[in-house]
Amino acid sequence: MAGSKGFPRLVAHIKRLHLSSDDRRGALREALSTDCELFVSVGEALKALDQWVCGVCMCLHALSRACHHSDGMTRFKWVAGDVEEFIVGIVRPQVRREVVPLGGVVVDEVLLDRVFSLPITTVKSIPHSCRMAFSHALAAALGKVAATPTSIEAWVKLLLLPRCTLRVFRPSNRQERRSGNRKSLQCHSIQRALASWGGDGFIELITS
Repeated sequence: MAGSKGFPRLVAHIKRLHLSSDDRRGALREALSTDCELFVSVGEALKALDQWVCGVCMCLHALSRACHHSDGMTRFKWVAGDVEEFIVGIVRPQVRREVVPLGGVVVDEVLLDRVFSLPITTVKSIPHSCRMAFSHALAAALGKVAATPTSIEAWVKLLLLPRCTLRVFRPSNRQERRSGNRKSLQCHSIQRALASWGGDGFIELITS
């Protein structure tokens, strides 16, 4: 985190190990060009320590100093204070988007739009007997997003969780329409959906 001892330690680590030879400088340049998380981490560390790195020669400099090359000179230019400005000469890589088909269904933003375009009604209040199970499912979905924030599948599943598990039960006969029966059937419907969600029933819930 900003202001912690991790920032100077990271820069010291980079100087000692990753900038000690031409081969290692080239490897770091390649890593910064392809790994967005590493690019941001290094940029934040440099920003906190008021230093910048030249992407041509991979040398660290104070913000007031320029980097001299045989074909010219590179300077640090402060514009908005973004992490990109502290790694000069290397373009920030794009976040990798991996969309993996799951059971024949591609879990991506297209699926999310399709499901949200359907007239699906969810309960206004989760029944007491279902709240613990739903909280566990929600915590698991949030945990997957926190662990892999660039995963499209994790985000889509998190956003689809309420629609797939908290749908309003639609009675099909007079007996099911009775108040007591309807409440009980609503609870059973949510509990079955949550049980399926926690197992291999995600595709079945999406299809239904």
